[in-house]
Amino acid sequence: MSEAPAHVRRVLAVSGDAGVELGQDGVLLVHAGPVTLLLKRALCEEIATTLARAMVRLAKAQPPRPALSLVFDEARDLSV
Repeated sequence: MSEAPAHVRRVLAVSGDAGVELGQDGVLLVHAGPVTLLLKRALCEEIATTLARAMVRLAKAQPPRPALSLVFDEARDLSV
């Protein structure tokens, strides 16, 4: 009995809840949280360009997000 060949994937990028892998057949697997899209390279390039344009427009249209800062909460201080 012969076994089916294992699917080989090459991780191209990972960060937080997102990632991209290259499948053995040249298809890109784009992971976003619980969703995985199987995309041809040309479509993935088009989506990346569209997202980049959208983020630039968003940055110009909305004020920057405030920087995060640590706030000490005395009621939750567990060191006492």
